[in-house]
Amino acid sequence: MAKLQKLYLKLKQKINSNTQFRLHFIVWIIYFLLINLNYYIGTGGKNNLINSFSHILIVAVVIFYGNVFVVSSYFLPRRQYFGELLGIIALFIIFGVCRYILDFQLLPLLGEEYKYYKVLDGRFFLDTGWFSIQYLLLSFGYWFALQTIKTEREKNTMLLKLIDYEKKVYQLEMDFLRSQISPHFIYNVLSSVYTKVSKLSPDIAEPIILLSEIMSYTTKSSKSDEEVLLEEELENIERFIALERFRYGDSFHVKYTVNGYADTEDKILPLVLLTFIENAFKYGDRSNLENPISITINIDDKSLTFICKNLKQRKSSTKKSNKIGVSNTTRRLELKYPHRYTLNIDNTTDEYIVFFKLILS
Repeated sequence: MAKLQKLYLKLKQKINSNTQFRLHFIVWIIYFLLINLNYYIGTGGKNNLINSFSHILIVAVVIFYGNVFVVSSYFLPRRQYFGELLGIIALFIIFGVCRYILDFQLLPLLGEEYKYYKVLDGRFFLDTGWFSIQYLLLSFGYWFALQTIKTEREKNTMLLKLIDYEKKVYQLEMDFLRSQISPHFIYNVLSSVYTKVSKLSPDIAEPIILLSEIMSYTTKSSKSDEEVLLEEELENIERFIALERFRYGDSFHVKYTVNGYADTEDKILPLVLLTFIENAFKYGDRSNLENPISITINIDDKSLTFICKNLKQRKSSTKKSNKIGVSNTTRRLELKYPHRYTLNIDNTTDEYIVFFKLILS
């Protein structure tokens, strides 16, 4: 399939190239007829069409296409106008040499009637300069037309890409809104369940409201590029730890310490710290009383320091980390806090340590 597609593209390119060649050839024929046919009829056939056509052919190849595809295409986009001038002078010289060879060497071989110039005089140089300037101006017009068409095509391409990008953004927003339907629905259900269960068993109702509040917070802070109050993030961490304590009971051992207080203006990306904590709870040894999972958060006027340590589970587990959560969190930090954070992860054989420091704005 790939070979067929490649062959199709080559064939299409060749067809387009041949079409462009035929179009140029037809335009030159029409131009030649408009210039010479009327004069040929008016002079009673004295004007030699072969001579005229051969001159136009040289002009077209040397001056017109030389300027369009070589000189102007190289120097004008780079704004090298002196180089453009030198290139034009070189084209004039090349055209003059080719015209001299044609008029004084090649055409006389066909007969005296094809010899347009008898001697190399001022008339030859005047005609050469006139034809050079004439077709040079035409070549500039054609080159600028090509550039205009190219620019318009690039604008249209960029516009199509922009439209496609806006469609994708709109689709992502719609997907995001649809993804929030389920959390909101579960949150409302949990709130209703809590209202009824709290009257019968307050102990069972407590984790329900904790889970409900966690889901509510997570839903509100789903946009990863918007910061939340650090105080709210710490409250959510406390709810998460409390829920995990209820889940694992007496076999859950964690030491959570917060030193300092968050100011009302301190903010942080949501769920950053929680990602490392959840990773520690999921893959760390939660049941070790002598070496509990240690979470320490230090807050001062300028920075926040987060340290999370956990021993790895000794027994074999079917749970394997794909590191997507940590890698996504790292990417979010790079985008939001360039040069404002430090993240070191020490992953040894027995222990997993995360050190994170953020300069608060």
